Amino acid sequence: MEILLAAALGLAFGHALDLLFTRFYREESIDGPLYRCPKCKAGFRPAFALPIVGYALNLGRCPDCREPLPLRVVVLPVGGAALFVASQLVFDEFGAGLLGGVFATLFLTLTLTDLDRRLLPNRIVYPATMLAVALSWGWPDSSFVDVLAGGLIAILIAATLLIISLPFGAGAFGMGDVKMIVLIGFVVGLPSIFVGIFIGTIAAAAASIFLIATRIKGRKDYIPHGPFLALGAVVAMFWGTDIWEAYWG
Repeated sequence: MEILLAAALGLAFGHALDLLFTRFYREESIDGPLYRCPKCKAGFRPAFALPIVGYALNLGRCPDCREPLPLRVVVLPVGGAALFVASQLVFDEFGAGLLGGVFATLFLTLTLTDLDRRLLPNRIVYPATMLAVALSWGWPDSSFVDVLAGGLIAILIAATLLIISLPFGAGAFGMGDVKMIVLIGFVVGLPSIFVGIFIGTIAAAAASIFLIATRIKGRKDYIPHGPFLALGAVVAMFWGTDIWEAYWG
């Protein structure tokens, strides 16, 4: 029963994030009128109040301008449901499972904003960081001290990576990446922050080498770091302590 409830909550949370998606990086008020299509911004229709239903009924197109709707209309609700269920299975505790699901879905959202707009919006990162600190007591194997230490270590790591990247140009490592690393630190705490950054960095390096070697991307092309940091964050949040203890133990 808890798994089904977690899936339903994840579906709803992912859908809510999708409805607000463009407002995370535009100068629009979060509490303004809802619309489904980012192109024509036609009035919100009741069918789209339910996850995926409006998308399916309209065959993936806006009912007003008939332009294709973004794939995230499906990815965020379905991804949210899957991540909430995965978190529930990992933590085996309903409260911690919901907490993990919320942050995992937020990291998924940041992945999509980085791929879509090359942005890791402050409207997500700052509130999520404050939420991570406020709810640090909710993790079963972590404490406020662990979370605070993870955040402080993350600040040092992010500052170091920013300095190292300076000779490679302004786009090599941006302030959005810095703020996301700090967010990860306050979510996963110590020692999992080391696991998250290591996995994210290795995954980004491997993907960059592959893309450049296959000439899909050039050396000067933009390759977003956000999706790889998000991957490292979710792995660290779910299994970071186990990985750390297995490696050092």
